[in-house]
Amino acid sequence: MRKGLILATLFTLSTTNSFAQTDEEVLRELQLLKQKIQMLEKQLKEKNKKEEEVAKEVKEIKEKLGSLEIHGGATLYYQGATVDKIDGQKYKDPSGTGYTADLEISFKPTDTGEFYMRLHGGQGTGADGNGVSDVLYANLNTLADDNPDNDRFDLLEAYYAQELLNGKLNVFIGKTEPFILIDDNEYANDEVSQFVGKPFVNNPILDGEDIFAPMAGLTFSPFDRIELAAVVQSNDQSSVSWNGKEWVVKDKDIYSDVFDKPFYAVQLKYSPEIGGLPGNYRIYYWNDSADHIKINEPTDNPNRKPSTGDGWGVGISIDQKVANNVGLFARAAWANDDVYEVEQFYSVGASIDGLIPSRPKDTLGVGVAALITNDKLKNDDTEYHLEGYYRIEVSENFHITPDIQYVVNPHGNSDNDNIFAGMVKAEFSF
Repeated sequence: MRKGLILATLFTLSTTNSFAQTDEEVLRELQLLKQKIQMLEKQLKEKNKKEEEVAKEVKEIKEKLGSLEIHGGATLYYQGATVDKIDGQKYKDPSGTGYTADLEISFKPTDTGEFYMRLHGGQGTGADGNGVSDVLYANLNTLADDNPDNDRFDLLEAYYAQELLNGKLNVFIGKTEPFILIDDNEYANDEVSQFVGKPFVNNPILDGEDIFAPMAGLTFSPFDRIELAAVVQSNDQSSVSWNGKEWVVKDKDIYSDVFDKPFYAVQLKYSPEIGGLPGNYRIYYWNDSADHIKINEPTDNPNRKPSTGDGWGVGISIDQKVANNVGLFARAAWANDDVYEVEQFYSVGASIDGLIPSRPKDTLGVGVAALITNDKLKNDDTEYHLEGYYRIEVSENFHITPDIQYVVNPHGNSDNDNIFAGMVKAEFSF
């Protein structure tokens, strides 16, 4: 290309000005022309290099977006209950329809890192309506727990998870809840596809401290079948203050003073195989370091600040498969009886797949729980919960589940009338 351009230039010069120019002038013009050609070649190379860099970046973006996953689902339900008198007050039977909807988005910017976010919306309280949830130590409709206060979606979770040390160490940072790392359970942990009553979704004592807020956490597996987990999270409460009527625990913004009286927890999990069947055995400790007013402390005297303590406790969560289609679960917790109205909690139950031979993907779940009321309270009877559900698979993405619950000694008072609740829910997923 260069030779052709030079020859063409020489020919032009020789035919138009060959007699007027000296050899020195011709050489000088050739030198200038050569410099221009070199500059054009340099610019062309730079342009090609930029195009290659852009193409490489586009390819990398496409590869990253190739890991983009979008999932979601919606649950529609009707739940009602028979309620009479609790603590001397007559309650209207709560009932009603409701829904929850979730949109989950995740992608991997690297082979070992993943970003996850969840948008959640919902309406309805079901059997927790008419104030019934306020007089139970464990509510009847966990589906409604995370519903926003309006008709829009809320960004409940947005966090990044990074694998390190060949997957032995996983680090999490962002907005989420501690339950992603502690108190998990294979058979009693998901209100959409499993139990809906609080005692069979999580430890109800710890659940009182659960929020979605900025959190850092990690899991570490130093050996096969052993996993350590730890979390520290911003709190939405801090110290006790006088509001003009009584002493209360002061609310605070979860995004400010992140390290002011945080929540933290640690968990040890052992995952053996017994008879070739998997299981998980967890023990954890939690501490919500925000001030908790102690039980029976007077709060109506502006001149006497009540005594406070941390909300701490120890919990156990177990799940063990005992047959190819049968899994057992159990939970227990012991909490600081200076500040918690429930000082101990226990639950046991089973999950059975394919109870009906012609329905191998249906699931039956049954459970019983006991919430031991603090003996410092006037009414200190044990609140018992029983629940059973049968999840029917209509298709891979559509399930229908009838669910029943029965509560004995609501609010720890044996004089209260027992509560019966029933629900039918329909699950859609994609």
